[in-house]
Amino acid sequence: MTIIQEMSIQDFRPWSGAVYAYDRLQNAGKLDEFEQLLEDLYPEGCSETTINDLLWFDDEWIFNTLGLRTETEIREEIQETQEELSSLMEDYEAEAEDCETDEEKLELFQSDYEADILELQEKLEELEEELSEI
Repeated sequence: MTIIQEMSIQDFRPWSGAVYAYDRLQNAGKLDEFEQLLEDLYPEGCSETTINDLLWFDDEWIFNTLGLRTETEIREEIQETQEELSSLMEDYEAEAEDCETDEEKLELFQSDYEADILELQEKLEELEEELSEI
């Protein structure tokens, strides 16, 4: 026997591997957008199993479609930002070797490096926070 019912995605309860994707969408406030996506994909409706399988096996596609980065993408951006920060610090240290006083080093840091370093550090904090919310 087949039972068909109309329900909101808010009332859907995923199982197994779909729980992660559903929770991520819920935490990001994207469930309404996901529901619209489902309506576009399945204008005649679909089963709960279809929704669950979509969440479970096509989560990266869903995240990309709804403007969310995947965990892998966030981790890659963290690594790139860390490398950029490390390179910037190395540049400062190399340039600071030519300074004769601590005041000159401080002036060099403040005028040429501080803003970029702070920006990269802030970006890292935001990325790590985003990663922790996944």
